[in-house]
Amino acid sequence: MTLREELINEIDRASDDVLQVLLSFLRQTRLSQSEPSVSIDLAEISSAGLTAQKHYPLRGMPLVIAEDFDEPMSDLWDALGT
Repeated sequence: MTLREELINEIDRASDDVLQVLLSFLRQTRLSQSEPSVSIDLAEISSAGLTAQKHYPLRGMPLVIAEDFDEPMSDLWDALGT
């Protein structure tokens, strides 16, 4: 996987808060091309990371499927046939 593809994958998975911080950083970098370094507000980035967890509360939780998930439900078919 190329660096560009990896970055695009990460952007696809990021929350809106993280993307907003990234976009403001990129705009700030573009505006200050003449400056050798750009300061980043780490508190803003870490708070965006915390809200990302609230955005997708089910992310990372295991998926559990009942053992009888794909068993036939004959009583429902019988109800439909009458």
